[in-house]
Amino acid sequence: MKGKYQNEGGMTLVELLAALVLLGIILVAFMSFFTQSANFTAHNHETLTAVQVAEEVVADVRDLSEIRSLKDQKDYKLVSNYIEDRTTHEQYIITLTEEIIEVPRQDDPTKKLVLKKAIISVKSRSGYGINEPEFKTEMYLKR
Repeated sequence: MKGKYQNEGGMTLVELLAALVLLGIILVAFMSFFTQSANFTAHNHETLTAVQVAEEVVADVRDLSEIRSLKDQKDYKLVSNYIEDRTTHEQYIITLTEEIIEVPRQDDPTKKLVLKKAIISVKSRSGYGINEPEFKTEMYLKR
């Protein structure tokens, strides 16, 4: 009678624990993929939103000859030597600066072309989003 019950073909406790440990390791590795994916998605969302905000500002500035003329439009305010908007998009601080640059002319490199360049910076406020470095874009203004 003893011979019938010796080879039951079941799993031992050690085999069961080893299988659970292996399954746990695989699940942890798989779940970290989802965490990284969520972080990547949040980063892309933050970046794309900052780009969209900057494009809105570019549309406001497009036909201007200087950024100072924005000071009375929308929520733009003149702060020392730059324009700032802190209220249109509550989670971003939008800063516009302007500088004069000289570039050599293509038709005559000995002569310089004087241009006004607007620099648009969109920075996420602390406590919002993922606190990425500011997004900057540049454009040339009409003269």
